[in-house]
Amino acid sequence: MKKIIKKFLAVITAAAIIPNYVCLCSAAAESEEKKLIALTFDDGPNTTTTNEILDILEEYDAKASFFLIGNNINDESAVSVKRAYDMGMEINNHSKTHSNMSKMTAEELQAEISYVDEKVNEIIGENTKFFRPPFIDVSQSMYDSIDLPFICGIDCKDYMDNVSAQDRADFILNGAKDGVIVLLHDAAGNSKTVEALEIVMPQLIEQGYEFVTLTELFERQGETPKGNILYSNVAKYPCSNYSLYEEIPIEATDRIALDVNMHETLGDTYAVELEYESATGYPPVIALQKWSSTPSVWHTIQPFYFNGERAVFLAEDISSALNQLELSSSELDGISVTAYSGDITFKKAEILVESDEEKTTVRGDVNADGKFNATDITLFSKWLLVVPDTNVDDLNAADMSEDGILNIFDLCIMKRELQ
Repeated sequence: MKKIIKKFLAVITAAAIIPNYVCLCSAAAESEEKKLIALTFDDGPNTTTTNEILDILEEYDAKASFFLIGNNINDESAVSVKRAYDMGMEINNHSKTHSNMSKMTAEELQAEISYVDEKVNEIIGENTKFFRPPFIDVSQSMYDSIDLPFICGIDCKDYMDNVSAQDRADFILNGAKDGVIVLLHDAAGNSKTVEALEIVMPQLIEQGYEFVTLTELFERQGETPKGNILYSNVAKYPCSNYSLYEEIPIEATDRIALDVNMHETLGDTYAVELEYESATGYPPVIALQKWSSTPSVWHTIQPFYFNGERAVFLAEDISSALNQLELSSSELDGISVTAYSGDITFKKAEILVESDEEKTTVRGDVNADGKFNATDITLFSKWLLVVPDTNVDDLNAADMSEDGILNIFDLCIMKRELQ
């Protein structure tokens, strides 16, 4: 009886700090989904460029993630780190010395990481959460020895002095999509990246993007970071309402040829889905090839979604690449799926097409990823507590009591059904 009374009081207490009810019709309008983008900055900290970037982020109330080099952390630059953390930025690990690490011993690797963690912990009281390998140099020994998720990101070439601020901004804007990670550098004196940010921030906001840390990106996309993966984007699985069009025969396990006419036949209504194993953690890429021209064309497309075992390429990304190249697919000499780097083994390949059937709502699945689990409960709890920047994709799924009202009692039913 005491346990029942205690639970009842907990519900009443929670209800007291949450609006008694929210009508589903008005709540749906308030939860309009935003596209998420994670800006990340390497090679700091310092007292100049790091702070200039923080000034811009503060102006737009934007969050980002900073990957620190241990040897750059000193008493002066630590002030910038603390400022970033206090602003809600995430502080991450870019090694102590910024050396190629793939040939290091396990002890050397751990020393590179732990040095940064110790310095960061002294400043903010926390260890780093993610790791970006210097020069994006990875190896299996690194995956085995470094107990942090590995992050890459779209390359904006902002480490090259001959790339203008506008060109850097164009790389960001052309690569922007929901869930993408942007790789930039806040190295001392990198003023062109500061200028590029000033160009892109208002444009991305106008396009409906929200700037988040890497931790929030994974959480809100319903993904858990895994080992042996090098992440450049964290997208939601996009093909829940797709159906099988045809299976692609796998004649060589490390390369799959696609029909060059497929894109013109199916338009933007299809996706290429693959099951694979990667030795390096890099996902596969689609390569557009035209070797009968001068200069020849070799253009790679990153998957919209991948989780270390499955990758999905959307037709719209192929269209975007063709437009950029000013080519039609029929003008190409070949389209293939291959490894970006290292060895890859393909297990299964399919062409999927969008289904006309309406997607079935899964009861409790508020993040609309096709399954009901603890992530949905966490997200709905935040939404009820009006936590800032909490977006719920399918509020209809949260109406567990089926009374057209969202409140604490729906949350209680969700928790009960997951027990």
